[in-house]
Amino acid sequence: MTAPQTAEGTPAWPPGLTGETPLPFAVWRVLHHVDGVRDAAEVARLARVTPQIVQATVAQAAAWASRAAQRTQPVTEASAQAVTQCVIAVVGPMGEFMVDDVLDELGEQIPLSTLLSRVAAQLSEAQVQAFVRHLRARGLA
Repeated sequence: MTAPQTAEGTPAWPPGLTGETPLPFAVWRVLHHVDGVRDAAEVARLARVTPQIVQATVAQAAAWASRAAQRTQPVTEASAQAVTQCVIAVVGPMGEFMVDDVLDELGEQIPLSTLLSRVAAQLSEAQVQAFVRHLRARGLA
């Protein structure tokens, strides 16, 4: 993924990114200086990083914004199936029933984040960590 830029090559905030988007501090530390006017060298100087890190950080923020937007979308058949596969990888065949139970209880027009939260609430801490790793591998977390 390439970093969003203005027409002049100046780094810009990715589409969909807001001040409320949850990001790691290291990303916000750089994005705080990205205003669509400063070039990458100036942002790097202010953030005390290299221009390459600025570009990589803006690209990373775009990926985070994309995932955040995806989590607010309603659950689709494909996303429910992907979540089911991730749970099965962690708890075995019972994972299919866990996802089906949440969908039966809340309906299928819930945001993906709600499905993920409800399923994760049924897992141990170690299982949640494994579940998140599987979701990340599929681009869902």
